[in-house]
Amino acid sequence: MSDASERLAAPRVPLLAPHEFNEEQRSLTTDEQRHVNLFQLVAQHPEAHRRLKATGSFANFETQLPVRDRELMILRMAWLYQSEFEWSQHAQPALDAGLTGDDLARVKVGAEAGGWDDWDRTVLRTVEGLVSDCMIPTPVWDALAERYSTEMMLELVIFFGHYTLVTTLANVFGLGVNPGKPGFDA
Repeated sequence: MSDASERLAAPRVPLLAPHEFNEEQRSLTTDEQRHVNLFQLVAQHPEAHRRLKATGSFANFETQLPVRDRELMILRMAWLYQSEFEWSQHAQPALDAGLTGDDLARVKVGAEAGGWDDWDRTVLRTVEGLVSDCMIPTPVWDALAERYSTEMMLELVIFFGHYTLVTTLANVFGLGVNPGKPGFDA
């Protein structure tokens, strides 16, 4: 078993610089994405990049899940998985989606922190259950089902799977915080 406190100070493999992307790699990314270390990594395997892009597109742009709920889930996952990369990519979008600076601080404590409303607590417990044992506890499931359709429940699990993959890539390959992005301490 690995030491959960181990976080890499530098990427384990060289990342592509934006000017090194070939035509195929450029076709899979935007100019902005070519400056994000995750895309500098996955561009090195275009077929895997296509697959990640497909689930990412679904999880972020085609889902019925509310943006605020998604950002709250991502931040809790980032904290539990200790993925400073993922936190840094989603702290500002979470604020843009209506979370506050105080909310971001409470995300680190989780569902048991004071100040959450019942729904936010449900969203956080969803992530905590999925991270701890790949299960949503029945009382949490029942609370989710009061707002989410069956389609949305499926989307939630796919969304969780996509961001588990991204946080795992970031941690295993040593992707840190991109320049100009806030880390855990910001």
